[in-house]
Amino acid sequence: MKSPPQIKRQTLAEQMADSLQEAILNGEWAPGDGLPTEPELAAQFGVSRAVVRDATRMLVAQGLVRAEHGRGVFVTEPDNDAFADALLLALRRVDARVWDLERFQQIMFPELLAAAVQAMTAADLDQIREQIAAYLAHYAALMRRLAVDGTEATPAENAQLLNAFRQLMTAIFQATHNKVFMLLARPLLNLANFRDWQRADQIELAAAVEDTIARETAYFQRLLRALESDDPQVARAIGQTLLILPPEAVQAMQATPIGERVTIPPEAWQDLQSE
Repeated sequence: MKSPPQIKRQTLAEQMADSLQEAILNGEWAPGDGLPTEPELAAQFGVSRAVVRDATRMLVAQGLVRAEHGRGVFVTEPDNDAFADALLLALRRVDARVWDLERFQQIMFPELLAAAVQAMTAADLDQIREQIAAYLAHYAALMRRLAVDGTEATPAENAQLLNAFRQLMTAIFQATHNKVFMLLARPLLNLANFRDWQRADQIELAAAVEDTIARETAYFQRLLRALESDDPQVARAIGQTLLILPPEAVQAMQATPIGERVTIPPEAWQDLQSE
């Protein structure tokens, strides 16, 4: 005979935190609003001030409120940074690889483009065009600067370029007008990092840089063509082709921990040239 399932008993602080959480999520307090004072909450819930403090600490841990010494407790703005950090930490703990993210994107990205095509406004598309142009201008200027100076990009330059890419991709997520896509944009994009494609061809540096810029430009022109198609099936089909990778690139991603910069061997670049 099976024993009956045990029912978890909630403490008074947990019950109070649940009630306050529900009130915040229902919009009874907007971001920036202050919660009632500690004595007011103690009287409202019929608990001690120690219980109020414990419940408040739970809400702070959940990122729903912030406590300001001498001022009170205030509802926070929605912020996905904590979610993004927790996701990366969880993935690193299970030894996730860059390929795990890439494979997920291969499945998700075509549907993202199809959803954007179905829901986007003219203003959304204009913003995406502007973000693509801004990213490509930033990319080309940086690549040419590096070719002239013969140096590597600084951490600040890498961060600026990555931020331009994330802004572009965020605009596409936002264009779906789908709450789940919009919520997932920042956590997923924060997992992405640059890829170092090594080259074995013996062309001069200036020509290699211009070839790399041309390839990056062609990639985003295809992406824009998918979004301008006004046809979810066309957008989905183009999205699938954009994420096809040579086997050597897949192997490099499978060997690289998620969140780290992957180095892709020259054989993969040769495969791209033969496409």
